[in-house]
Amino acid sequence: MIRIDEGLIRHLESLARLQLSDEQRRSIEKDMREILSYMELLNEVDVNGVEPMYTPIESNSDLRPDEVRPFEDVEAIKMNFPKRRDGHIVVPGIHA
Repeated sequence: MIRIDEGLIRHLESLARLQLSDEQRRSIEKDMREILSYMELLNEVDVNGVEPMYTPIESNSDLRPDEVRPFEDVEAIKMNFPKRRDGHIVVPGIHA
């Protein structure tokens, strides 16, 4: 079983690039312990003789053929954007 302790919480905090208060760390630690405790109940379920399932949906979906279809009305899409320049749409830049 995974050991939930302050070290794990601080490690996760670092990976997520968060700065948590001591109270937030204690709360997350408590929540994680409760979740894992609840999940331990699954170990008590008898699954002998039960076939594994890959999906709970039993019907197969009919997929459309994978084929290229040209879209004719590009201008109609461009009209939905408030800013256009030289035949292109203008969107906000992404800043890292």
